[in-house]
Amino acid sequence: MLEFREALDYLKGQNPLSVHFGLADTRKSCMQSAVKVFKKLLLKESQSSVVNFEKTIAVLAVNKKGQLDRKKAKFLIRLLRPDRSGEITLIRFLQACDNVYKDIRLLTATITNSTQLDDAVETILNTVFFAILTTVTFAILGIKSGFFISLFPSIILPMSFLFKSAVSLWLEGALFVLVREPFDIGDRIAISNPKNDTSTDGSTTWFVESFSLNDTTVRNAATNEVASYSNGYLAGSRVINAARSPLATVAVRLKFGINVSFDKIKIFHNVVENFVKERPQEWLELLGFRATAVESDLGYVGYIIVLRHVDSWQNVGRILQSKADLQSFCLEVSKQMDMRFVSPPMPVHVSLDTGAGAELNVAKEYLSRSETPPVETVGLLSKLF
Repeated sequence: MLEFREALDYLKGQNPLSVHFGLADTRKSCMQSAVKVFKKLLLKESQSSVVNFEKTIAVLAVNKKGQLDRKKAKFLIRLLRPDRSGEITLIRFLQACDNVYKDIRLLTATITNSTQLDDAVETILNTVFFAILTTVTFAILGIKSGFFISLFPSIILPMSFLFKSAVSLWLEGALFVLVREPFDIGDRIAISNPKNDTSTDGSTTWFVESFSLNDTTVRNAATNEVASYSNGYLAGSRVINAARSPLATVAVRLKFGINVSFDKIKIFHNVVENFVKERPQEWLELLGFRATAVESDLGYVGYIIVLRHVDSWQNVGRILQSKADLQSFCLEVSKQMDMRFVSPPMPVHVSLDTGAGAELNVAKEYLSRSETPPVETVGLLSKLF
């Protein structure tokens, strides 16, 4: 227990990433220290702006016997994510250090919140324990507690009818947090009706800031708005946890002209597949490339590209950026191969049957009877002609 508290105090200190790494009490100072460490690693690389993973970083995965520890090597690869040539850029190194810093801050916040939750549960259990202890003490001392016990039904029964639904909802929410444990501090979650399907492009997520037995406080990932949910309400909803949804599946939809040949489609498929293989730090694999709609009347064929990303939906920013890069690449390739679908111009139908048409007919009747139409009708005629 003492070692755990010392470790927690160390993580909350000014050097959570070790003294050799440097100051990291804030995110800004962590990035400044990371830049200094990266420059020191470059000292082993002659006239280079990138760090070679095999020559510099892989040494950390060698054990005392001089053998490579595969588990440590895989962990370092997942952390730093070098490219296919084994090189690590400054941006990639800073992203890795930032992820470690955020994990440390999330861990300390989770421990603090768990301590508060444990204190609340302890208070409830102590109340029940002392109530039972008081009853047993009365029985041992020979004090007649029948009068006090007889008061309970007269008090509890009216209160039970009054707070029946509230207590039931509170107990359901408390069991939801304690037993199901659907999220942790810092997780992205999306709340939806379990009877409705979710969007295939992902759901709007909120960061979990804190939670107790009563409610959960969340922050909108896009607008930074803060909201709170009753745990009893969440117990009956679908809770999508982005942090527990690894290897996000992303879909990109395209439209090609109906006259595009199948040979061009196959070439386009190969080009996209090579684009994905050249970016192992972003994409794991291309899952599918197929036609989803053939609209001969509208002049296009719809295709969908399904890919698997290396990140979970917790890092939705990187996923959306990778998706945007792929969409831009597909657009440029379709332009060069003359495959881009151009929507035909839609016909324009002009009619005076509704709205001003009725007032125009009234004005014509006035003119046919050689009468002066009202001022509003004259203004309408001047606008139309």
